[in-house]
Amino acid sequence: MFKFDLHHNENLVEMFRKSEMVLAKPVLAIFVFIYIPWYFLIKYELVADYKNILLAWTTLVLIFGIHRYLLWLLNVCLLTSQRFVMVEYKSLFKKKVVEIHLDKISNISYSTSGIFSSLFGFGDLHVQFSGSSEMIIAKNISQPSKVKDKIWKAAKAATHKSVHSVVAME
Repeated sequence: MFKFDLHHNENLVEMFRKSEMVLAKPVLAIFVFIYIPWYFLIKYELVADYKNILLAWTTLVLIFGIHRYLLWLLNVCLLTSQRFVMVEYKSLFKKKVVEIHLDKISNISYSTSGIFSSLFGFGDLHVQFSGSSEMIIAKNISQPSKVKDKIWKAAKAATHKSVHSVVAME
């Protein structure tokens, strides 16, 4: 379903996505929007009269749920041996891809806000690269402190490798 081409001599180190907890609100909304109509129509014995409308409504709510799940599944951050790539889908047909070579990363930080994100261990990852004051923000990443450490480790390895290749060329 998700395909991403790697460069020559590049390996996928790890793939990160948003925390599963960001799906809690859509799941709750789906439950409420399906349960309440069914409950009242069954309670007042009106299911036979409104069966087609009820099935259409349930189908629309389920389509909404599938759409939200697909967006969660497609929004991903990739850490390769050479770069950090963030793939962000705003909708199924609107995609933004940001790539940073690991040796260009100048600062990585993370933030959590609120009891919900602290309790379930997710937050925003902020990646800044040299040559720009702009930051790339990956929102609601699971275990952002561990992700930050992995990116730093890969960035240091990439910087170390590029320094040795420059020295070898001279």
